Amino acid sequence: MKFSEFLRDPISLRDHILLIGNPVSHSISPIMHNLAIEHHALDLEYVAIEVQIDELPSLIAHFNSINFKGANITFPYKETLFKLIDWHSDLAKSIQAINCIQKLGQELVGHNTDSFGFVEPLRDLGLKKLNSVLIFGFGGATKAVIHGLRDLGMNECWVVSRKPKRLQNDLPINLISYDEWVEYAVKVDLIVNTTPLGMHPNSENSPVDAKFTEFLADSICYDIVYNPQKTTFLRQAEQHNCVTISGLPMLIYQASRSFELWTGQTFPMFKIKEYLNNVFPS
Repeated sequence: MKFSEFLRDPISLRDHILLIGNPVSHSISPIMHNLAIEHHALDLEYVAIEVQIDELPSLIAHFNSINFKGANITFPYKETLFKLIDWHSDLAKSIQAINCIQKLGQELVGHNTDSFGFVEPLRDLGLKKLNSVLIFGFGGATKAVIHGLRDLGMNECWVVSRKPKRLQNDLPINLISYDEWVEYAVKVDLIVNTTPLGMHPNSENSPVDAKFTEFLADSICYDIVYNPQKTTFLRQAEQHNCVTISGLPMLIYQASRSFELWTGQTFPMFKIKEYLNNVFPS
């Protein structure tokens, strides 16, 4: 739904939580959160709205509405809205980006639940420490991933980018090119894909060329893409007996933290996982 349409819709006069971004039509966040809302029988609705950059002043004004109860933020506004709210969690300050707004009275608090979402599936494997990591991509999610990995004691991190020399970097990482990654892959405990390569409908793509898949061996391989659950990258890793993690658990965990911040209620994890496992092909 476009933001201008939302403002004219009766739903804007009822208690609501928003997903703010552009585009948002592909998002499954409304499915997850409305299932959780229904589970707890809350008088609330989660709505995805497409916001244009020139609509941000109107959006900020809408945050003062008594019916606005919180929001998720997605591309391209995680850094923009970080600068426009009242205060931030320590983690959000570190990342300098938010994906969740919590409304406390009339104050807006920015959080970043992506980092929590990324780390929890690793903890589910029983991992308490990771020494070295290689990450494909230096996009919007990568900072949250890096901060989460630092909580697991990561000492060394190589981030693979198409144009590493052009990037500004203030993080404790090493930027390398796609021509170099195989030199470092043999040193790492975890290899992560944060690029959209392999996402539906272009699910045949991967950040790893077919002739280099052997360099994935002996690492945990994690793809933050959730549709499909079994990306080409993860299939390549399985050919070399790697432990693999899809992006769906990350999506669910970050949603759970947001939901708890907004409502004070527990997220029905089993119910959401069961539903989404039936929706997305493995």
